[in-house]
Amino acid sequence: MRSTYRLTALALTMLSLSCASAHQLARHSERELAAGDLRPAYQHARAALIKDPAKAEARGAFTRAATQLVLDLQTRVINVATVDTIAAARQSLEIGQIRGDAARLGVAIPADPVFAKHQAAFLAGAAGAFYTRAERELSARQPKAAWADFLTAQDFVPGYRDVGRRIDQAFGMAVATVAILPWTDEAGVPGISRALSDRVYSAVAPHIPSNEYRFTRLVDRDRVYGRMTLAEVDEMSRDDAVTIGRRVGADEVVMGRVYGLRANTGTNRFDAVIWRRVATHDTSGTADRWVEQDFHAVARERQVDVQYDVEVVDSHDGVTLGKFTRGATAYARVVYTDFDPQGECSDYCLVPPALRGADPERARRIEEDWRQTFGSWTLAALLENARRDRAHTRYLGSDRQAFFADCHQRPVYLGALPGERELAGIALDGVWQPVAGMLKELDAKD
Repeated sequence: MRSTYRLTALALTMLSLSCASAHQLARHSERELAAGDLRPAYQHARAALIKDPAKAEARGAFTRAATQLVLDLQTRVINVATVDTIAAARQSLEIGQIRGDAARLGVAIPADPVFAKHQAAFLAGAAGAFYTRAERELSARQPKAAWADFLTAQDFVPGYRDVGRRIDQAFGMAVATVAILPWTDEAGVPGISRALSDRVYSAVAPHIPSNEYRFTRLVDRDRVYGRMTLAEVDEMSRDDAVTIGRRVGADEVVMGRVYGLRANTGTNRFDAVIWRRVATHDTSGTADRWVEQDFHAVARERQVDVQYDVEVVDSHDGVTLGKFTRGATAYARVVYTDFDPQGECSDYCLVPPALRGADPERARRIEEDWRQTFGSWTLAALLENARRDRAHTRYLGSDRQAFFADCHQRPVYLGALPGERELAGIALDGVWQPVAGMLKELDAKD
């Protein structure tokens, strides 16, 4: 809740800055400066000067606010330096930012040679400390930590010693080229070996480079496949994976194995009576008559469970860098009827009004039996599908997407289930997520 209040306050502040005139902003800044609120005074004066660079009132307000804020920060930095020179160096960077901001707006803040000398010493000391630590980290084969510390040294003193070259050196040592190999298929799922490799590659590749995968580079998958033999694609040992990694110039390889396919299939035939409303006409008017009709349908369900292992191996020395074993499950439930509805499907019901009134408990059982078999399908909706998709008796590749949704409460209208191996492929569709997560974790580690 507090975060919401802070965001609202920030939004209102930004709105007031955008709507207020340069005169109003400058006056606001002067009042804040008199009250000792230096940062708000600086922000409002800066906004005034940006809004009207030619306005002397805004320029004067900004000059006074910026000067006072710099003097206050200088005092704070000197005080902090007595106990922590690196903290003092960090705080002094803000002074440089304010002076740079002022220069871009055409305002010169009075120089302080004495403080400038102290500041230069703080910054040089901090840069030296981080540079030295980075050198130790490089020697300890921690190039990612070294890269970050060389960058920090450069933040304190741009061009410090040979820091630019050392940043490039550390980054080059930190980057790992990764080859994602076809998975070993011990579950007998056609095409799954390359499909899983492609799925992981496609999920990770768009994020490289990024903050999540700063030090990770992928070997192009066509290069990987082009340097593998058919025998290696069909069955690959750990030693084979390391050899392939070296062959394609990868520092690391991702290898996976799919196994332990188990399936459980069930069929439920639904035989019941449904009712159709028929309007009758005679001399007294129109009346509804409910005609019972036999209704037959079938519901099928299948659950597939499959196991998989993933391992990331160093191609240079064969050391395991990361490894996990997990299971994946997919569930398919389908319903189908060859019932041929006549007229409007909305004229059909499970329980006619007379039966509901005479025996509410029986009506409840009939409707519950329906829900147990057909989930959220209504009779009318199911009959509409029966009329429209009567020929939909076989599973097709175009049906695949429907089984990524929850079939428990909303079975797919289809006359056949996906095959066990097809359903295993659906179960394994999300394996890229833990693999991508492991690569992300490794990217952050030295």
